[in-house]
Amino acid sequence: MKKLIFLGVSNVFFIQCQSQKISKDMISNLDNKSEKLTKIMKDSREDIIINKEHIIYTSANVGFGEVKYNEETYFSFVKNFYPSKSIENKGIAFNNGSPVGIWYYFDETGKLIKEENTDEGYNFTPENLINYCEKHKINLPKGYQDSGYQTKVLKQEIDGKKVWFISHQISGDQIKEIYLYGKTGEKLSRKIVPFINN
Repeated sequence: MKKLIFLGVSNVFFIQCQSQKISKDMISNLDNKSEKLTKIMKDSREDIIINKEHIIYTSANVGFGEVKYNEETYFSFVKNFYPSKSIENKGIAFNNGSPVGIWYYFDETGKLIKEENTDEGYNFTPENLINYCEKHKINLPKGYQDSGYQTKVLKQEIDGKKVWFISHQISGDQIKEIYLYGKTGEKLSRKIVPFINN
């Protein structure tokens, strides 16, 4: 009986750890295949919710956009289309933040013209950044969030150094801004600025 209880507890622990790891590792391999937007737009923005996904379609004179958020991950799938509805670029980004991984760029005929590794120069990977945020109790948004201040994670270059910039709310009227060196994750600076809600 004790063995069965132990096995049951071990399995629950394994499943919990595994699901946490899966949610961190949602940076998926996108393909570099051309595609067309098949959605017929009625308005400049449409939101569709299917199970755990929130999909936002946008339309403007410069083209169309599609962003897929999944409520279990820190990342969104982003696709931009030309006015002809042919794919312009696609990749993965932090929810409310910078692109991560490989991004694919196409000409208007659908021919792949460029692959960009947005993580180049960032040895402190997106996964390392998620671990840093969890360790320092920085709340990264999972899935689509339609209100409130959401933590921002951006890649920037300052004085020739690639850096991670994290901006998160620490109280009703304060934002903490943190800069981490992109190669090592070393904290370069930290400051608190006022939060002004417009």
